[in-house]
Amino acid sequence: MSVRRDPHGIPHVRAATLLDLAFEQGRVTAHDRAWQLTVERLRGEGRVGALGGSAAWDAFAADLDLADTAQRGLSALDAESQAFFAAYADGVRAGFAEGATSPELASVDAPGEWQPWSSLAVFLVQHVLFAGFPTTLWAASVEPGLDPRLASLLGVEPPHGSNAFAVGPSRTRSGAPLIGADPHRVFESPGIYQQVGLACDELDVVGLAFPGVPGVQHFGHTGHVAWAVTNAMADYQDVSVVGGRLVVRTPTSELGDVGLGAILPLLRARTVADVDAALEHWVEPVNNVLVADTTGRVLHRVAGRVPVRAGDAWTGWVDLPRTEVGHDEVAVTANDRTDDRWDALAGRFAPPWRRDRIASLLASGPVDGDLVDVGRAASVLTDHHDPSGGHLLDLLIGLDDLPEPSAALVERLREWDGSMAAGSVVAGAYAAVRDAVVAAIVADPLLAPARAAAPPIHAEVLAPWWHLPSRIARVLPDLVRDPPTGLDLDQMARSALAQVAALPDQTWGDRHRLTPIHAHADLRLDVAPYLPSVAGSPLDGDLECVAATAWIPGTDMSVSGPIARLVWDLSPPPGGRARSRWAVPLGASGIPGDPHHDDQLTAWKDGTLLPVTPLPATSPTFALRAVSPATDAPLLHGWFTEPRAAFWGMGARTLEEVGEIYGWIAEQPHLTARLALLDDHPVGLVQTYDPFVDEIGEHYDRRPGDLGVHLFLADDAARAGHTAELTAYLVAQVFADPAVHRVVLEPDVDNTRSLALLLRLGAELGPVTEVPAPMPDLPAKRAQFAFLPRPA
Repeated sequence: MSVRRDPHGIPHVRAATLLDLAFEQGRVTAHDRAWQLTVERLRGEGRVGALGGSAAWDAFAADLDLADTAQRGLSALDAESQAFFAAYADGVRAGFAEGATSPELASVDAPGEWQPWSSLAVFLVQHVLFAGFPTTLWAASVEPGLDPRLASLLGVEPPHGSNAFAVGPSRTRSGAPLIGADPHRVFESPGIYQQVGLACDELDVVGLAFPGVPGVQHFGHTGHVAWAVTNAMADYQDVSVVGGRLVVRTPTSELGDVGLGAILPLLRARTVADVDAALEHWVEPVNNVLVADTTGRVLHRVAGRVPVRAGDAWTGWVDLPRTEVGHDEVAVTANDRTDDRWDALAGRFAPPWRRDRIASLLASGPVDGDLVDVGRAASVLTDHHDPSGGHLLDLLIGLDDLPEPSAALVERLREWDGSMAAGSVVAGAYAAVRDAVVAAIVADPLLAPARAAAPPIHAEVLAPWWHLPSRIARVLPDLVRDPPTGLDLDQMARSALAQVAALPDQTWGDRHRLTPIHAHADLRLDVAPYLPSVAGSPLDGDLECVAATAWIPGTDMSVSGPIARLVWDLSPPPGGRARSRWAVPLGASGIPGDPHHDDQLTAWKDGTLLPVTPLPATSPTFALRAVSPATDAPLLHGWFTEPRAAFWGMGARTLEEVGEIYGWIAEQPHLTARLALLDDHPVGLVQTYDPFVDEIGEHYDRRPGDLGVHLFLADDAARAGHTAELTAYLVAQVFADPAVHRVVLEPDVDNTRSLALLLRLGAELGPVTEVPAPMPDLPAKRAQFAFLPRPA
């Protein structure tokens, strides 16, 4: 196993086996995110109060039964996935045993340790507040006093959402699909997405992982297929307060399935069809998923479970929409209602501003040669034009008889281009006026019932959903466009202009600063020693910009927005993924003071982003050389006498016999034996035979141009994570002979990993047969014939 880090400390983990890979991912995550793993584990167990401070979350977690749900979810997984999670847990524990820690843990005695189900609990913690039940409780708390139209308008769930787009191959400069995406969540320190590369003999993927959850989940690129998600805004939770206890019914609680059986199929995916099939395991959160592969296919589908309701009963699951995206089309999802089919998911979606803006930015196509490439896609993600302020600007510009300072301010706003750039003074003035209008609406008597409302339970956890200024801000364009009776917006606007006109100029960045949230804030402990150095940085963007850095009225804090930006290029390997880029607002390390704690802000802010595979200089080199019987016999004898080499059939041979056998092979004109070298180090053996001479050829329908191949891969650490590359190299070497039209292999019929590898290379399986060994006196064996045709 090995962990290599790129210049920004992003870990790229390699291992020979899937379980070794999970172990090493867990171990490296413990070292990078010790505090975060501890906090999230204890949240999942409902005892985070043991770290000191508030225990409000623990009562909430107990009501939702998070720990038991996670344990049931682990039991529901298939055996291989359970082993995968167990290996990750072993790795996390190993990391802590090695001394993984963080300054926040210096004086803390955190109870317990990581368990296999802890990963599922962490996943639940990250999503339990994701689907709108707090807004359902909010709506109940303001009724019946609040005007029904206001209650309906304000009762929209904050868009925990994101942007994602997929560009068909006919519209890209590379001729292959592109995916761009940026998940919007709370800016947390450390960030809740961990960039990671994972490679072993059967998979090779880069993506974003929730620290504490093995593999990658919402965003991944395997070199052949990539995917990205946005929140589908689906209504899939029922909530009530019964006997002083919060009761939330979810698909996960209903099915006893967290849905993480999708992870291994996702990691192994090579086509859109593979990802599509993997997502059949997905339960929640319900996501829009954009998927594209190197063949040019692009799919937009919704993944998860949404109940069919009959009164209070759930009677089944909604058939979720899916759309094949044409080669000359662009698909955009931004938490919006894509079309009528999305009505089966919910009654409210995010306004279409972000979706329409992205579509317009990508609209130019091959007609004028303005094709999309990685750089252009990244620039779309940082676009900070605000398309939502038109109604407020119209209101301000339409006011007459204004005092001179207010009129001068309106003239400046009239010329404004809508850019929410951090350095814009006019954007700062617009935001100040908007802030004052929001404050006036909040204070209006019509909103008195909403001001007086409070969470019916778990007030400390649910309080953000009752922050009335934020609800007003989200729907301000609709309120201004069609104000409810009794809301005197003209007067509010006049007053707001007068207030702002009397103030000194401020840029938007003066009023809009990156404010990462540390878990100590939730625990009501001191956060100051642990905040990143970039906290307080001015930010471009705004709530309804593509760069959706949300504002909190009355403050200069931006606590949520794009917590990662990425562009996946689907050009065929090796070029596409190497051109893909990503960045997060902070950094790879969760340790305050570490050089990589917050070193990605600039790349994230300006959209330059970072390459996802920045390690080409150390990529391995492969070669073949003929076996030297005398020199190589000890090496081969060592390989063949390992238990794993039983199928090779030479485990009982002495060192001298091995030398004699390979001396005999060297004399046969229809046989070859060569060592496979990785950086000049032997890692395998390749033998070929002429099936028209060798007896084995009698066991299948041999054809002119067939070449038989026996392949032995050594259990050598140097090969860890390079098997796919090595095998591809060997296949290419065999087909370098133009006389070879088809390669015939016969691996052990029970060696599922070898068979899976051959299938990924494009092999077709033939008969299962008792075949003779390559040497006359070796035992026969039961093999699975596999035929690999010459690549087109």
